[in-house]
Amino acid sequence: MVTKEETHTVNIDEEEEDEDYDESDHCFTKCISYFLVSLISCILVVAYYITVVELCIFTVEPLALKLTFLVTFHLFYILCVWSFLRTILSRPVTPPAKFCLSESDKKLYLSEESQEKKQEILVHAAKDLPIYTRDRKGDVRYCEKCQVLKPDRCHHCPVCNVCILKLDHHCVFLSNCVGFSNYKFFLLSVGYGLLLSIMTSAMSFYCLKLFWTNRLPETDSKAPITYQAWISTVLSLIFFPFLYSHLVLASNNITAMSDGDEDDDDKHKAGKHSKMYDLGFSKNIRQVFGDKKIYWLFPIFSSLGDGFSFPRGDATDIEKNAATDN
Repeated sequence: MVTKEETHTVNIDEEEEDEDYDESDHCFTKCISYFLVSLISCILVVAYYITVVELCIFTVEPLALKLTFLVTFHLFYILCVWSFLRTILSRPVTPPAKFCLSESDKKLYLSEESQEKKQEILVHAAKDLPIYTRDRKGDVRYCEKCQVLKPDRCHHCPVCNVCILKLDHHCVFLSNCVGFSNYKFFLLSVGYGLLLSIMTSAMSFYCLKLFWTNRLPETDSKAPITYQAWISTVLSLIFFPFLYSHLVLASNNITAMSDGDEDDDDKHKAGKHSKMYDLGFSKNIRQVFGDKKIYWLFPIFSSLGDGFSFPRGDATDIEKNAATDN
């Protein structure tokens, strides 16, 4: 329910973002996304061939080491690909029907020209909904394109052209939005991507060392292994800061969208709002990964909540915060 005392104003101005985003931008972003997804898929296929065939089968000689490399590589490779596919294929969750205006309210809203009158309609429609955040002007957030009241932490993605619950960002590398339905999968795919890159880099440089010290004869496998060694190293350097930044956000219960909304002119207020969902490190992590730790390392949906109402770290939500401990 929205009340004057409980409402928090967040620094969001999505209407301005959408104005400059036309159909040509949408098509261009989609084309880039499809290309990047195809590129990542090709990298995964090539990495599998080089590691399994060129490195493990043709280059590594000791049977015990060969089996160790194969088992370890396949373990991380399967988890990485599984997480990657779950992130891409999980459709973003949109606000449920109760956040839509009734037919009578919608007709009344569309017939009104006064913004104040429109806000009165929205405030009345939102009074029984779990909406606590407002826009920069202090108004109830409403998406004109989707014709829906925006729940807390919900944003409109101009690429997908839909409002998405707990939107973190639209990822061009995945051709999908990262939000409530797949944020856990996204973190796992980046994490396993980092581990896979480190492992293949170490395995490749191990073999290259054998080549450089003449402990292995020169073969055609040296070139692809060299290629993989340097590519894996570069990918590791890319993945690490990316994963670190998102783990910091997750551990503070902040999305990249809300974190990006903080501006230099209002840091104190923005900092306050970015922390409004901070429940402490343990509870914040469980909001993403769930209560059952057995599922944490697997791309199986286990995030807590419904995506449109969230326990808050302030005194007004003590009961909700306590409930997450059970």
